[in-house]
Amino acid sequence: MKKLYIAFIVVFAVLLLLPFSVQTVADLRGEKRFVSLDIFKDIVYTPFARESKIAESAAKLNEAWFAARESIAGGAEVGESLEGVVSALSDLEAVALTVNSYAELDTAESDYKLLKHADTLVAALEDEPETFKAVDSTLKAVVAEFGQFSLWRALCGIKHYGVWTSRYLRAFENKVEDENALVLAFRPKYQLAVWNIFNDPGEKVVLGSGAGRWLFYRQDVEFLVQPSPLDVRSAKLDNPIQAILKFREQLKAKGVELLVVITPGKPSIYPERLTGVDGLKLAGHGKAILDSLAKLGLNTVDLYTPLLAAKVDDASLGALYLDDDTHWTPRGAELAAGEIAKKVNAMVEAGLINIGEPSMNYVVSDSLADRMGDIGEMSGLNKFNVFKAQQVTGHVIYQQEISERTEEAPADSLSDSTVVRDTVKTPFKDDFRKSKILILGDSFSRIYQTDAPVNAGWIAHFAKNISRPVASIVSDGGASTLVREKLARKAGVLKGKKLLIWEFVERDLRFGAEGWKTIEF
Repeated sequence: MKKLYIAFIVVFAVLLLLPFSVQTVADLRGEKRFVSLDIFKDIVYTPFARESKIAESAAKLNEAWFAARESIAGGAEVGESLEGVVSALSDLEAVALTVNSYAELDTAESDYKLLKHADTLVAALEDEPETFKAVDSTLKAVVAEFGQFSLWRALCGIKHYGVWTSRYLRAFENKVEDENALVLAFRPKYQLAVWNIFNDPGEKVVLGSGAGRWLFYRQDVEFLVQPSPLDVRSAKLDNPIQAILKFREQLKAKGVELLVVITPGKPSIYPERLTGVDGLKLAGHGKAILDSLAKLGLNTVDLYTPLLAAKVDDASLGALYLDDDTHWTPRGAELAAGEIAKKVNAMVEAGLINIGEPSMNYVVSDSLADRMGDIGEMSGLNKFNVFKAQQVTGHVIYQQEISERTEEAPADSLSDSTVVRDTVKTPFKDDFRKSKILILGDSFSRIYQTDAPVNAGWIAHFAKNISRPVASIVSDGGASTLVREKLARKAGVLKGKKLLIWEFVERDLRFGAEGWKTIEF
């Protein structure tokens, strides 16, 4: 019996150490770093090496800012003078915000806030020269904070972000799990076997019901079945309404009106495709929050009602969402563009905004595109061609300009000259200089706009519907916080803008990347 116990322990130990051993061999044979030793390096070496790099980067920032001040004082262009400062500050952020191999500095830390504040001010200086003194004092504070080797900061990094903390160990575990040579070799085959036997498409995917079963993104479904982000059971989450109200006040201070567009997830519009039960309604958290925003006096666009109503024409016009993708079809995108344009026109008529007179002439051209669904990609089964590309017809937007020129008439003509009209079509593009409307969005704003068939997304169709130029900043999966951080670093783009349209998918109300932080402008 004792021999049986020993054999069991040996087999268990071999299985336990097998992934580690295989990865060690793979790392030694390859050119990648020795991942298995990261945890030992981060105990002893990384915290102190980071401090040396921080002090070195801060010294370079100080030199770059001194040179920039001299250059600006000499009459040089601000943008060119700041190139070295932007580069040096970026290098300092890269070092300071990465505590070790697997832990990033928390956004609540004072060091994080100081660096991001400096980043925002430097980015805005070219368009707002009156902020020069604020930039100068902030960069001096950055250099004072990071310019010296700090043993205390190194020890705090070890204590709060070290190898014994849950945030480090989770990230390390995920890294080993995702990049382990044994896992990479066997996971795809395992996923295919599970699909063939159990019809299970993977942990990120939910398989719909009925004929022609659709794929749904699990987070889209979880958003509907979990408590509302405003529920007391969700108290640990950032409050999206508070963040949106704060953003509105920030924009109002700059003379910009806010319009909020919450994009419904696929299961909110097609619950019957998910459950197989006609007439079943899932929890409408997104619509409820949209209604709450409207009651608080915010400008909003309801896409839920028109999308649900439009389903009656699916048989003749096609569905509003893609089969194996989280996003809408061109039909859904164009419907959304029309609804948003209606709201903007209503705001103009009510005197809430002045976006100028219609000044653009846009035309439409059909274009086919093959869409490989993002949910299919998440499943990991596309490498076995389990899910096929879906062909869609996009309607590409072009700007049309008509010019007139005079040509000499033929010798046998009674007139001396004739007027010839030339029509020129150019692809739609953002116009940050002329546009009075800025759009912040996520992948629902990107699809068909910057990927195939290009310039056929809701942004281009919205511009066509209002006959005016528009500009946009898009962050895939990051429209809750990350896209506002992008805007904060480019705050000068708000100059001359009268309306900001903020589009984000409903699941981000709970699962948005970086939550719903307050971003300072």
